[in-house]
Amino acid sequence: MDDLDYAAERSEVFTEAALRSVLGRMAGAPSSGVCRSCTDTIEPERLRANPLARLCSCCAAEEEHHRRRTRRCGPRDN
Repeated sequence: MDDLDYAAERSEVFTEAALRSVLGRMAGAPSSGVCRSCTDTIEPERLRANPLARLCSCCAAEEEHHRRRTRRCGPRDN
């Protein structure tokens, strides 16, 4: 198996896992409208775009930043 075959196989596995994750989230109940992190109200525009949103846009951005940093740098002991 060469590098190209290996990369294609990894891509297929990742895509399948990502689709399963999205479909699992879509099956959930609509959001309560309250951020589960800071307990502020989730913005109406965000809820119109994603009725399943569990975080306000600020907390979602912070969580995404943390996730990207962890992926890039590895877990950190704080």
